[in-house]
Amino acid sequence: MVSDIIKLIEEGKIEEVLKKVEEIKEDAKLEIIALTLIERGYYKEAVKIAEKISSPGLRDEVLRKIAIAYIENGEIDKAVNLAEKIKTETDLEKIALKLVEVKKYREALKVAEKIKSRAIKEEILMSIINALLDELGK
Repeated sequence: MVSDIIKLIEEGKIEEVLKKVEEIKEDAKLEIIALTLIERGYYKEAVKIAEKISSPGLRDEVLRKIAIAYIENGEIDKAVNLAEKIKTETDLEKIALKLVEVKKYREALKVAEKIKSRAIKEEILMSIINALLDELGK
């Protein structure tokens, strides 16, 4: 079943993929399908699949991977909006640090606001400070 869906993704038959996925309930299969969609650049569709994953930790991990793909694609607003759906702080941290990496400091701070852990917030703030100091030093 999953291999058939992956083949459909490779053929660009995304509407068929979304219909077939309705039958799938197993998180691991949904994850594989979502990751394949990410690899092929179908981020919006990958979000739909990720949201069907029942395990919050796995769902957040897949959403984080989509957010990072958005950042790498220059779609910063979509990444920040997607981060709103994520509860796992380590996933939010990775998104914020990726935003720092691409010099989107305000957006990194916005994502960091969702994090309760003081240690993680401090790490993100230090990353921003260090990045800004590097820029000033150039």
